[in-house]
Amino acid sequence: MRFEPPRCPFDDCPSLAPGQARDCRRRGFYLRKLDGRAVQRFFCNACQRSFSTQSFRLDFRLLKPALTHAVFRLLVSKVTLRQAARILGVSRHTIAHRLRLLGSHCHEFQLARLRRAGAELCGTFQLDELETFEHERRLKPLTVPVLLHKQSYFVLAAKPAPLPARGGLSPLYREKKARLEALCGPRKSGSKAAVAECLKLLARWAKPGADLRLETDKKGTYPGLIQQALGRPVAHERVDSKAPRKYGSTLFPINHTLAQMRDGLSRLVRRNWATTKRMARLEAHLWVWIAFRNYVRPVTNKAPATSSAQALGIERRPWEVAELLELKPQFLP
Repeated sequence: MRFEPPRCPFDDCPSLAPGQARDCRRRGFYLRKLDGRAVQRFFCNACQRSFSTQSFRLDFRLLKPALTHAVFRLLVSKVTLRQAARILGVSRHTIAHRLRLLGSHCHEFQLARLRRAGAELCGTFQLDELETFEHERRLKPLTVPVLLHKQSYFVLAAKPAPLPARGGLSPLYREKKARLEALCGPRKSGSKAAVAECLKLLARWAKPGADLRLETDKKGTYPGLIQQALGRPVAHERVDSKAPRKYGSTLFPINHTLAQMRDGLSRLVRRNWATTKRMARLEAHLWVWIAFRNYVRPVTNKAPATSSAQALGIERRPWEVAELLELKPQFLP
């Protein structure tokens, strides 16, 4: 297809000012040394700079662009960074770089699609927190609040945050804790802030005046955080977290999604050596999985042509991995 640049890719270009029209023209081709592909060049008359179709792509300036798709599929298939590096024949640092790139891209991709669709969300949402840890289970636990649209299984938000060290430590671990606190300071809970951030995203995209319903467990901080974030009365059903987690139970959708998350992300599998070493990489990995879960993977095996984003009403069809990883989010049509 003939590519037309949506705008000049330089953020300081005068043509991006309100009321200004795009003023670009074609200016020949160049052959990429990597694969010999002909790439269209353009020239912006407003800022007098040239660019190409590659300027709009996620693989811009990547030495191994074909690697990105393979890394994406491995990251959502419970493959560790080291094993992905072995499979693809590259270094672990290359995989870690692609993880950061993909995590940022997938997060921005979801925000861009919600903006593009003019999302006005309503219905029932479920909130729960998944517990994991970074590097050390007793000394560095983490919480991951996840906000889910119940009917479509669309994951709207997820945000990892630290938790204080666990109690009942042995003398050895108390010594380790003291050394850690001397180095980094006391470890404080970030659960409230992370839950509030997820709820603010719901407030941002909620349909004005629409009835919202939230279903959570009986954690005592949730009612106040919900009222503060949404700023209006919301039907809030609280369910005992010790109730049987079987099909048809109130919190089955969120419990099932968290189980899928643990099954798809190697760093969330309980008690294994692939555990998260850095919280930022857990967040990046989460967004890669969320983009796959929301836009590529079917909601259920019984509906193979329907993604969660389709069920929510913001997309018309599932996305292919190649489409999702083609353009940078700010240049999506």
